[in-house]
Amino acid sequence: MPFSTSRSIDAGFRQSRYELRGEPGFSDPSGASGRGVHPSEHPATEADVLGLGMKLFLASLTMIFGATFVAYGIIWWRNRADWEGAISGGEVAGLAIATILLVVADLSASRARRAVGDAPRARKLTLFTAVAATIYLIVQTISWVPLIAQSDPDGDGTLRMEGFLFLMLTFAHAAHVLGGIVANAIVYLRSGAERGPTRGALQMLFEYWRFLTAMWIAVLALLIAF
Repeated sequence: MPFSTSRSIDAGFRQSRYELRGEPGFSDPSGASGRGVHPSEHPATEADVLGLGMKLFLASLTMIFGATFVAYGIIWWRNRADWEGAISGGEVAGLAIATILLVVADLSASRARRAVGDAPRARKLTLFTAVAATIYLIVQTISWVPLIAQSDPDGDGTLRMEGFLFLMLTFAHAAHVLGGIVANAIVYLRSGAERGPTRGALQMLFEYWRFLTAMWIAVLALLIAF
């Protein structure tokens, strides 16, 4: 029997076996069976890919901030007898204003996600989130100027440990806020006035700003408690 004939019979036998089992065979026009994927399975959407990427990114950030919090606690424990506290009464007002601005940015990102079907509104809220976060950074920068001077009372470049840790935590958080502003700006510029931001992009931004808000509250709680 010629080899080609034998191969055709074998292929036909396997095709019949798939049909008897109710599974797609080699004639599946989608080609899904050849890839080992059932036709009922759908490929990942943009929202799925962005969502998974954001969850992995936020998990890594959680570990980084968590390690920083642990380091802060260890340093505080070793110096607790002479610890003067990272926040004084003068910084409370600035931190409160910054917190309100970050919450506003978070709520704006949440509303933008819910407005995914309304392109002009979603774009406007995406821009507003970036503006509120930018003002937050400005407020933070203004509050850092006297803190840097207070952290180095002798003017010799030697920072108090309390002040150094305060600046380190707030700088780290502010850097990620800046990254969120850039992301919002990119989504805003890439979305047209009629099309608007995609569902996946809005979901990604919402998760990021919600994380930054929660992390900022955790940073404040740590600094106020110790």
